Amino acid sequence: MKNLLVLIIVVSGHLLYGQSGFNVYAGLTQATNRDALITPEGTSHPGFHIGCDARLNSGGMYFIVGGQYHKLDFLAQEANSFLTVEETMIWLKLRVGLGYTLFSINDKMSLRAKTLGSINVISTYPTALDSAPYAGTNYNTGTAGLLAGLGLDLYFLTIDVEYERGFFNAVNMIKGTEYDFLTLSVGFLF
Repeated sequence: MKNLLVLIIVVSGHLLYGQSGFNVYAGLTQATNRDALITPEGTSHPGFHIGCDARLNSGGMYFIVGGQYHKLDFLAQEANSFLTVEETMIWLKLRVGLGYTLFSINDKMSLRAKTLGSINVISTYPTALDSAPYAGTNYNTGTAGLLAGLGLDLYFLTIDVEYERGFFNAVNMIKGTEYDFLTLSVGFLF
């Protein structure tokens, strides 16, 4: 599955390069589940992500098509050790939506917003953790979310903050197990 995501990213980059822009980025992820057994209050599922987004069309509004790879802690943590993931949970995300230029200083510096829909695949999670909530219960392979974000373009450097609200249960047949994501990304726009 990881190889498929890399292939999609490379092919998309090759096909879309030369249009409005191709953003490659990495950053920190903090996920929470709405079920208090999975994510007790005061905890989260920290991790990191890498991704790329293509910006199609020029001007104040543009289409965004992209993908992300997230590696998170499966078990909720009180301390946010984003780069040290012990019990791995991997999410692959395909994102599509619109970007908006809110304010431009010049053609190289602007404040942006975005709204995207995300189709998420939970590709890896521990299945033999007795200490995990809902141990022995299958996770759904797919979920979806809607996200909003703010970003800043400084010449070729991009900085983005995004919040994704999950819509479908992550745990099979358990209501209220949607994951929400908060991400901070730094990248380069080509």
